[in-house]
Amino acid sequence: MGAPIGSRSFRLVVWAHGAFSLAFWAAFGTMFTEATYRFNAGPGQMAVLGASLSVPFIVVSLVQGLAVDRWSPKWLGVGGYLLAAATMPVALAATSIAWFYVATFILGTSWATIEPARSALTGLLVPEERLVRANAILAIAFQATLIVGGIGSAILIDRSGAHTVYALALVSALLAPALLVWVPDVRQQGEIPSVSFRDLRVGAATTWRHPGLRLLLVVTSAGWILVNVFFVLEPLFVRETLGVGPAAVLVLWGLHGCGALIGALISASTERAVGRETAAICVGVTLVGAGIFVYAAAGLLAVAMVATAVQGFGFAWFFPVLFAYIQRVVSEDQRGRVTSLFVATQESMGLLGSIAIFIVGSAVPVRGTMVVCGAIVAVIGIIGFRLAVGMGGREPVAVVDDGS
Repeated sequence: MGAPIGSRSFRLVVWAHGAFSLAFWAAFGTMFTEATYRFNAGPGQMAVLGASLSVPFIVVSLVQGLAVDRWSPKWLGVGGYLLAAATMPVALAATSIAWFYVATFILGTSWATIEPARSALTGLLVPEERLVRANAILAIAFQATLIVGGIGSAILIDRSGAHTVYALALVSALLAPALLVWVPDVRQQGEIPSVSFRDLRVGAATTWRHPGLRLLLVVTSAGWILVNVFFVLEPLFVRETLGVGPAAVLVLWGLHGCGALIGALISASTERAVGRETAAICVGVTLVGAGIFVYAAAGLLAVAMVATAVQGFGFAWFFPVLFAYIQRVVSEDQRGRVTSLFVATQESMGLLGSIAIFIVGSAVPVRGTMVVCGAIVAVIGIIGFRLAVGMGGREPVAVVDDGS
């Protein structure tokens, strides 16, 4: 039946997730900022930095989805958290942007290890009717640390430099596995698949044959290619269009977290999204696109501060509800594979955006590209919402594909 949300086991998962997230946002945000301001990176170099996170995330998350379905989500998560800690010494030693490429590669590998494991562990610990709320609580931890990591890093960079940020991020990263080891070693009870491409095909078939999962895979993946372009170009936009210093990038990330925190608190306080997840997620995608459009079109710091919070609010109805939906409609022996399929597909689309920026290089019109990306993401969300509403009431449980 699963443990209640208030259980000690779930609280430990939340605290471990929060400790990792704090380290992630502090280190990743600082590396992106330093790449732009310290090493004077252009669009092509920023695209490589984004791809350094995406490439390992895509490959490892697919393999990790299989591993989670056949082994221990807890211990795989512990390994991912330890790997994340290895990012910080590399960032500390950086003397060129190439060091950041290595650091983000390690961080992407750890993130791909952690996400399917955390999602599967949550599905095993929490009852079905509480999954939306449980994932919203995890999102609260994630977004609260974005606020602290973003704004806190901005203050530390101004006062004592980036090295202090990386050192504190290392401490936080090491706290995560220390907390997770106290969680019970619960594992899925269904089929224990071997590690093979056939098992990936089974997870893909289950996703594609379910109308809600299929719609969300298309909508979120199509939207993510453009959202990733925005994130890659954002530090350049802040430097060139807004004309402010490096701390502003991290402050804007923190305000993004403020909007996401509000959205996560709302979703955590209601169970109304259960059975209507597809529509809720598409609303989130629409808000993200609208926020990007206004952020870039206005070209004003004050407007960007509000628009980034709107984006964050949209993200709070994007990933947490998506994970809860997968946990609800997919059998526990396939949750890892389906989750990894979603995150790998989304990140693959994001990688395409980074590749396009790299090819065009300094010829990329930063502001114009961001405006167009925001508009298209909003349209994708609106179309997805209309299709989701057309499906009717509560979503069916996925019919598990047996590979035949």
